[in-house]
Order: sequence, then structure tokens, then C-alpha cells
Amino acid sequence: MATATDFNLNGVDADQFLVGPAVILLQAVSNYTTSGDEATGMPRYIDDVVDVSNGNPMSADGWSYLGYTENVAMSRNRTTVQHDSDQEARVKTVHDTWENTLTVTALQTTLENIQAWLQGKSGDPTNIVGAPTAQEYVRLGNPTDIDYQRVAILQVDDSDYLWLYVFRKGNLRPTGGPTWTRTGRVEWPLQIDFFSDTRVTDVDDRVLRAFKTTSAIS
Repeated sequence: MATATDFNLNGVDADQFLVGPAVILLQAVSNYTTSGDEATGMPRYIDDVVDVSNGNPMSADGWSYLGYTENVAMSRNRTTVQHDSDQEARVKTVHDTWENTLTVTALQTTLENIQAWLQGKSGDPTNIVGAPTAQEYVRLGNPTDIDYQRVAILQVDDSDYLWLYVFRKGNLRPTGGPTWTRTGRVEWPLQIDFFSDTRVTDVDDRVLRAFKTTSAIS
């Protein structure tokens, strides 16, 4: 069984990045597009996202760590419309719009991660042939479409219980440029907008699943 520290540090350079309150994971766009609600798509268990024995993300199902978070704040609300009749009392109240967003600050920055949240279209980072030193780069342009993917937040609470929040359909975007700090880390403000996955028949299961272990992981 992995310890709480394994989930906070696995796959991230602990000497360079500070541990935040949670880590964020993304599932490859192709999994969201082709998998629907099958086993390799929307998780049925925590173990479908992360290997509880060692803290590794389930890469076979398209999951990877985006990095640490400085802050995590979810906003979920809905508005209503009042239908009135002239000179009469209110007739009916109906739902108008709802929204679900997640605001985070990402602390780990790699080329792969930058590409993931800035909608890069060039595949994996490309080695620069003929460069004086070994280098690689990604290309970013003006996206002509929006890619949706599943997003997960992994947290170990003060009692070492493991929590996992999996959102079915999200769109990740930066809300500002990077901030370079004196500690050597780069902070990227991000917002993720979540939507209802209408491919799912059960309307109560179209947005978010929250998981929690029934005992401490360490």
C-alpha cells in the first residue's frame, strides 16, 4: 500500500516544486472521445485512475499527472427564471443555466503539461535536430476547436484518507500568464469549465463522481 507521501510526490521533482494541497490528473483526449462510459473511460473505482499500491497514474487508461496545485476552488451554481403573468402572482420558477468550474494554480511545468493546458496540437515534445545542446520544443497556435477531457483531483486528507474527484467533461484553459517566483517555481493560473456528459443515460451521473477510501492509506 502506498503512503500519503507517495501520492504527493510520485512523478514530480520534489526538490524543485513545493507540495500543494492536491494533485491534478488529466485523461488523454482520445479516451474521452472514444471510450464513452466503458472501463477505460469514466472510472468506476479509484484504482481506475491511480495505482493505490504505489501512487502511479493509470497511464494505460490515459491518465497522467498535470502537477501540484497551489489552490483548488470549485464553484458550482445555477440560476432560475421567474415566469409571471400580468397582474398575477408568480406562476412558475424554472432552471435557467448552471455552471461548474474549478480554479487552480498549477506548480509543475513541463513541456507536456504546458501543451496539455494550452491546447497544443503537435503531439509529444519534438527533439530539435542539430541543436548545439539536446533540446526539445512544442508548438502552440490558435486552436480552432475545443478539446474536452476528463479531469481528476487527488487529495490525501489530514487523516490519510484518499479522496478522488473525477469530472466527466472538462475544458482546461489558462486565465493569465505564468508567474516566476524566487523559489524557482512557475505558477500558472488555470480554470477548468465542466459540462454535462449527455452520452450518459443517468442524468444524476453526468458531471462528477467523488470517491473516498474507507480507511487510511498509510
